[in-house]
Amino acid sequence: MSELTQIMPGGWLSENQMLIGALWSSPTFMPSLGRLLAVGMAVGLVAVLPILRMVRRRRLRTLGSLHGARAGAALAADLVLVMFPFMVLMLVMLQTLWLMRETVIVHYAAYNAARSARVHLCQMPPESFLLTYVELRREAGCTNDRWRAENAARISLISASPPWGIPCQQQCQVPETVLRAIAERTGTGPQADAIIDQAHYAFDPENVYLSVEMERSGLLSAMTAGKPQPVRARLTFRHYVVYGFGPIFGKKRQDGYYYRETTAEMVLL
Repeated sequence: MSELTQIMPGGWLSENQMLIGALWSSPTFMPSLGRLLAVGMAVGLVAVLPILRMVRRRRLRTLGSLHGARAGAALAADLVLVMFPFMVLMLVMLQTLWLMRETVIVHYAAYNAARSARVHLCQMPPESFLLTYVELRREAGCTNDRWRAENAARISLISASPPWGIPCQQQCQVPETVLRAIAERTGTGPQADAIIDQAHYAFDPENVYLSVEMERSGLLSAMTAGKPQPVRARLTFRHYVVYGFGPIFGKKRQDGYYYRETTAEMVLL
């Protein structure tokens, strides 16, 4: 259970309001999702138009009293011409929807990294010595442990990783003990090995880049007891793209796999 859920009444609602507010203020969430949504709508429109045209032609043949056998043969020819491109376009739409899903996950991972950083990173001192002294006294005990924020982001990115094992390009350090504990607590203990196998992609250093920073507070914020500084997290994740659509959606890695980068920037005020 998070600190927010423990402290605030109606913790679940408050936590989700905080997430929605962070997504709404994110400079990357709506543009990234909007581009993919535009692609999906365009592909859907292109896929539907030939079918509508085929239906219209069939109605015209019926109105023209075309012989039944000839009309059936013409319809079969239309289906042959339409179905293959329609199936390809549907696969492109599915890949687009999958990338939209992963875009949401990447922003959620950046949000979790920012939350972890707010707990463990020391707040940046303001400009003056007096305010620095106030900050140091107020924030005594912070660890400045950036690994915890990165670990929180990578664990969140497991669900956006391909479910089959893709070899790490660099040495992976997967926290197997932590993942097994999470699997046990969430009732997915029998799938722990599969989760760990999937986690190798998220814990590959080549696939994730994270930067988290505390922003400097002004005079009023520094003198307000209990008011945390804003935290900015910027996360870049390399989505896996299936082979058939790799040249369309992504770039090719040295090992032959395709990826597409998504960058998420989240700010906790």
